[in-house]
Amino acid sequence: MEKQPSVLTRNPHTVNTWKAQELYYLRTQRIKEKMERGKTEENQCERKRKLKVCVATCNRADYSKLAPIMFGLKNQPEDFELEVVVLGSHLIDDYGNTFRMIEQDDFDIGSKLHTIVRGEDEAAMVESVGLALVKLPDVLQRLHPDILIVHGDRFDALALATAAALMNIRILHLEGGEVSGTIDDSIRHAISKLAHYHACCTRMAEQHLIAMCEDHSRILLAGCPSYDKLLSSQRRDDYMDIIKSWLGDKVKDRDYIVALQHPVTTDIQHSIKIYGLMLDALISFNKRTLILFPNIDAGSKEMVRVMRKKGIEQHPNFRAVKHIPFEQFIQLVCHAGCMIGNSSCGVREAGAFGTPVINLGTRQTGRETGRCDWLRSL
Repeated sequence: MEKQPSVLTRNPHTVNTWKAQELYYLRTQRIKEKMERGKTEENQCERKRKLKVCVATCNRADYSKLAPIMFGLKNQPEDFELEVVVLGSHLIDDYGNTFRMIEQDDFDIGSKLHTIVRGEDEAAMVESVGLALVKLPDVLQRLHPDILIVHGDRFDALALATAAALMNIRILHLEGGEVSGTIDDSIRHAISKLAHYHACCTRMAEQHLIAMCEDHSRILLAGCPSYDKLLSSQRRDDYMDIIKSWLGDKVKDRDYIVALQHPVTTDIQHSIKIYGLMLDALISFNKRTLILFPNIDAGSKEMVRVMRKKGIEQHPNFRAVKHIPFEQFIQLVCHAGCMIGNSSCGVREAGAFGTPVINLGTRQTGRETGRCDWLRSL
């Protein structure tokens, strides 16, 4: 009897099953190899991934401190992706539309947020913080930065730090741990407690941050960020051209005054009175004077009204300005015969040049100063 072929061998379905199993095995191997290659590439990309850094600037003063850091980040494009957010008084014409100087420095502004509620009183400051908190989440969610850099003690910066902290975005705070007068102290310390990393200016500030239970390993004693530019710009050959462009051809080196006075938000009426007395004294000095408009804090509108009532803008000895580019401003401070007011510039930047300073009122109470004979607080 002839032997019948195996049913299994003759079954076409069985043969197809074997082929399907072989194809399935090969396909599985290829998928596995592809996934392994993908993981390797992903790990490599993760190692090479740029750190996305968002720098938020609110006014002309904090930009002078943030600009050196922004230039440093921009000069390392292989490691950092810089995002710039502009808000606050940068975008107000009465305060010089100072966002333009950021554009002139060739930075791309990713977001412009109009966050200031006009009124220049206590309620307007609170409303401005609230408006910023309404607008910031959309921007931060879109940018999704790895870290946000904020500076100082402004109410705008408090809104930035609050929004970022609640959205689990890491915060680097510049110039925390310092002590000064008025509400600025409270705002500065609040931002420090919301921040995850700190770059402070002095050893005393570092000790203050440690006393606030901040992690010592996350505190960098870096010095004032603007000092590099201050010291490198000190010996410019064209400084007289800059001085004459703002104060006229007849002005001489060390023969003019720079005045910069801001309102004290915890005692507005008293700060307005001091401002009026300062203007009277400057008029009586009969010296060429460069006077800058006050910042946007509560009380600034009344201070400007006092200035205009006294005819400062039309006075032949005065030049009243809303904004001066930082590089030119430091030349004017460096070569001034005296600086008067209550700006932190008088304590810090002027100190780098040895320019005599008369500090008025309580706004800088407790601020660290160098040992000198020419700083006077009245």
